[in-house]
Amino acid sequence: MKGRAKRVKGSSRFTVLLVLLVGAFLVIAGRLTYLQAAAAPQFAERATDQRLRNIEIPPQRGAIYDREGEPLAVTTEACTVYAVPQSIDDPVGTSAAIASVLGTDPGEYVERLGTDSSFTYIARKLDMDHAAALKALDLHGVEFQEDSRRVYPSGELACQVLGFVGIDDEGLAGLEKQYEGLLAGTPGSLLAERDPFGRVIPDGVMQSIDAIDGQDIVLTIDKDIQYQAQVELSAAVEEWGAKSGSVLVMNPQNGEIYAMATVPGFNPNSFGSAEPYSYRNRPVTDVYEPGSTMKSLTAAAVIEEGLYGPEDMFELPSTITVADRTISESHSRPTVNWSLADIVINSSNVGSVMLGLELGEQRLYDYLDLFGMNDRTGVDYPGEGLGYLPPLEKWSGSTIGTIPFGQGISMTQLQLARALSAIANGGELPTPHFLRDLPETDDASLVWTLERVISEETARTTSSILERVVTTGTGGSASVPGYEVAGKTGTAQKARTDGQAGYAKDKYVASFSGYLPVADPQVLIIVSLDEPSNAIYGGTVAAPTFSSLAQFSVSHLKIPPTTSVDSAVETDLVVGSTDDGSVPTADADAEGR
Repeated sequence: MKGRAKRVKGSSRFTVLLVLLVGAFLVIAGRLTYLQAAAAPQFAERATDQRLRNIEIPPQRGAIYDREGEPLAVTTEACTVYAVPQSIDDPVGTSAAIASVLGTDPGEYVERLGTDSSFTYIARKLDMDHAAALKALDLHGVEFQEDSRRVYPSGELACQVLGFVGIDDEGLAGLEKQYEGLLAGTPGSLLAERDPFGRVIPDGVMQSIDAIDGQDIVLTIDKDIQYQAQVELSAAVEEWGAKSGSVLVMNPQNGEIYAMATVPGFNPNSFGSAEPYSYRNRPVTDVYEPGSTMKSLTAAAVIEEGLYGPEDMFELPSTITVADRTISESHSRPTVNWSLADIVINSSNVGSVMLGLELGEQRLYDYLDLFGMNDRTGVDYPGEGLGYLPPLEKWSGSTIGTIPFGQGISMTQLQLARALSAIANGGELPTPHFLRDLPETDDASLVWTLERVISEETARTTSSILERVVTTGTGGSASVPGYEVAGKTGTAQKARTDGQAGYAKDKYVASFSGYLPVADPQVLIIVSLDEPSNAIYGGTVAAPTFSSLAQFSVSHLKIPPTTSVDSAVETDLVVGSTDDGSVPTADADAEGR
């Protein structure tokens, strides 16, 4: 009996052990079944994610050319250098070697290379010479990837117009930003198997989708005129001790912009080291009170309405009072009898106020609205500013006395250029623009609208008056031998920026705006100097720069002379006029001497 009990007890142990073994095998089998069947896709995906790397292939950014095919912005070969810190045994030594080639501080890399990560950038968009020098060191764990970089071959040339791109080749400013959709292209991708250290496994799975390069664009900018504009403007800013300056050169017939510049500028190849204020393309983005340049628009409105002709006479007192504002000339004078033309030629504030009063508030407002003072120009450039024409319900009693000569209203330089173009070209507002052609797009239709605002007769009549501003009036320094020039001086006092009403003492914007040849204008130029300190009058400060740039432009564009050079007559300039200093509405317009 006892022996049998022992055998039964041993059998029980065997049974338990067998059950445990079978149970363990069932668990293992179940786990294997789960891993190989139910969970297989999940683990396969995780394994794939660990092995595969999806690398973006950047497209080549489209080039930017001037109107004659000269490159202004191009993309060149470059190399991005990165490291796999996990595979670097000597972070300090590797950092020192990298720094010796790149001319940087080794400490910049030591911490990054000493981590357990699988990726860190060393240098992005490195030039090929430095990349080759690094490759020659054969540093373990340092890898290289083909890349590209944006280069501006002419440095500061047209810097504010072109703008710049960021480290990822995305347009951040200027036309690089405006035409990002055309220039950028579409990235491709490369799917490849890599080991834990980031190295491509030979014959590993690889799938490639080609990048689509960006389109090239051709601008209306003329590289030579742009260069000359920057040279002339820089010289004027220095000569007259100005805070800054701006210039634009445009075809008034169709709105093509030949040049646009602001001083100070910057080098877009190293834009990060420049002051951000130098990025601003001020003729497009910044507004100012135009001063006496507005008198040409006031005169055009009076002529268009048929109120007066150029030779109709006015008795002009020495001052004129409108509501609570007494307005006088820049230099005291007795009562005179001047024609409408004389009012513009001599830049008379009193006469311009009388013209404005004849128009009345509604008609003056309507004509300035027609000339585009309430609208952006439609230029193909980001961040266009918009001037301010007070709505009629906000006019005070004296507003009708200040707006006719350019105070209490603001505009961008480009808004003014567009309005003057309508006088130059026979009465139509053009759309200023930078894009001239898309050479890779056969069916591209670039249409820039024209909008009629005054009659051809009014435009011709007003042009003849503006021509006399240069031959006998305040703009004599703007003359160009061999060509009839029309234009207008402006010397506008700047509004205060301290929160107080009125105008800042001794702070002016001096300008000259004009075009040539008068019979068939092909070049319109506006020159503005902000806060000149050595002189303030537009005829003195800005007109000579206009003359020099205009001479270069007509010669470069091969526009034939319209008069004999020998017939150019130097005339005594007539002293202009402005408000008196007793009230904060002083437009100290052009002496011209």
